[in-house]
Amino acid sequence: MARRIKANRIKKNLTYTITEAADELEVSTATIRNWGKRGLPIQTEQRPYLIFGEDLREFIAQRRASKKFSLQDGELSCFTCNAGRRPLNDAVVYVPQTAKTGRLSGVCGTCGGKCARIISNAKLGVYAQLLKIQFGDGGAP
Repeated sequence: MARRIKANRIKKNLTYTITEAADELEVSTATIRNWGKRGLPIQTEQRPYLIFGEDLREFIAQRRASKKFSLQDGELSCFTCNAGRRPLNDAVVYVPQTAKTGRLSGVCGTCGGKCARIISNAKLGVYAQLLKIQFGDGGAP
């Protein structure tokens, strides 16, 4: 599973070498160089190559935003497709997580991978109209 990059370690008003940026973010120097190929501005006029902290933070924020997606009612988050998908045959299993929330789990109708979604117990009635819910862990909440 991929780790979340901690962009708050990067100070906006500082410049970083590729090695310093990699050390701060706990990634490899190859990762920083690959980000440069994908659009991270790197100052290459002289050595050592420098990266502005503000540019690095903005690049990380843009990468995160590009990976986000919104789920519609009746959709679960598919771990394989990395998108919102309807479950196969609209069948899901509901398992309570806390006193106020529970997890809907199912099989992706598109790729057959695992998909899930956390919902509040207050919305269980809405999802019961959209999906065929089977209760796990001892029955209804």
